[in-house]
Amino acid sequence: MPVKLIACDLDGTLLGADHITVSERNKKALFEAHEKGIKLAVATGRTLSVIYNVIDQLPFLDYVIYSNGAAVCDLKTAKTVYEDYMPAETALDIFKFLSRFPAYFEFYQDGKQHAQNGREKYFTGMDLPQEFLDSYAASTIMHDDIMTLADKNVEKINLFYFGGEYYDEIKNYLFSHSGIDCTSPVSGDIEMTAKGVDKAKALEGLCSELGIDSSEVMAFGDADNDLGMLEFAGYGTAMKNAAQICKDKAKYVTLTNEEDGVAAFVERYALGKKPKLIVSACLLGENCKYNGGNNKNDSVINLQKDFDVVAVCPECFGGLKIPRLPNEIIDGRAISKDGKDFTAEYLKGARKTLYVAEECGAQYAVLKERSPSCGKGVIYDGTFSGSLTDGNGITADLLIKSGIMVFGESEIDKLLDEAGL
Repeated sequence: MPVKLIACDLDGTLLGADHITVSERNKKALFEAHEKGIKLAVATGRTLSVIYNVIDQLPFLDYVIYSNGAAVCDLKTAKTVYEDYMPAETALDIFKFLSRFPAYFEFYQDGKQHAQNGREKYFTGMDLPQEFLDSYAASTIMHDDIMTLADKNVEKINLFYFGGEYYDEIKNYLFSHSGIDCTSPVSGDIEMTAKGVDKAKALEGLCSELGIDSSEVMAFGDADNDLGMLEFAGYGTAMKNAAQICKDKAKYVTLTNEEDGVAAFVERYALGKKPKLIVSACLLGENCKYNGGNNKNDSVINLQKDFDVVAVCPECFGGLKIPRLPNEIIDGRAISKDGKDFTAEYLKGARKTLYVAEECGAQYAVLKERSPSCGKGVIYDGTFSGSLTDGNGITADLLIKSGIMVFGESEIDKLLDEAGL
């Protein structure tokens, strides 16, 4: 089915480790998807006032599903198109309970973040970048008595209580409360919404508004508050860094947030782009082996279904003729069986292979195992007897040192897993 709507969680998914930045690759992929007519939404546990810095990075964004699905905002009209808030009396009940404990809690109301003066001293134990914490604190409105705000419905309540002696008592009470649903993305962080509220329900409501079927939705997430959304979407996709339960429930798993997993998946399945892959030409059946033959490998050839394959032959790039005597690595140099030194040609071929890889944007390479150019981890030992030794071929070594992941032809499954395919 064609993709008509993409919904991305923020922290641990679309954003980098700083919890602030959308990478250039993620921005580009989402922009291209939007230009293709695909609607874009972020789906976050945060409220509106805490994500303006993200919205500013994605000016083409259409919708924000916020406060774990309590509301959906149409950014083009600034209107709320869906809402399901916690009743004021329920919120007041929770406030009164939490006020008994030395814990920091906050709540979202009217797209803003509120907390009680004096409780910020309990906001400890969050292993997050200081820049993000400073921004988070700056967006919080502090009150002398939050009970005075409990006359209106509430989007969401957050509790941060790390390692305290009352944690089990608090958790048991909240998770058994009949008027709320709770999620805990990390231990010590409990997020509360009205009963039945979650990102999936809000996403379903948005889809109903837009006339989009769940099979036409691509959703990304990493934590338990994303589970329903991942199960709802036809392209429900967990990040590789996601909680195991997310990866078990999702239909797909992509790369980590630090590896631009959102962009990688959008490029492949929404934009129809395949990731570039450098492959030893001999593995594709080209007769460029030293003896004029090839090392045709059907498993490698089949990679063309998932990758845009770019064939390379470092030895040919280096100007070595075919056929020729075999070469092996001896004391770090490429020496032929008759004792001639071809290191310069091997280095030239390695540099040209790296140039090709960088020009096409390839992150991965599948190279011929044991080869003096392409072998990774194990190569022929220089005795021309078929014996092996630890080490890399000259091209493989250069690619690895340049940040390109190299795999041998026996490591196809490992490559597919690493690429999130």
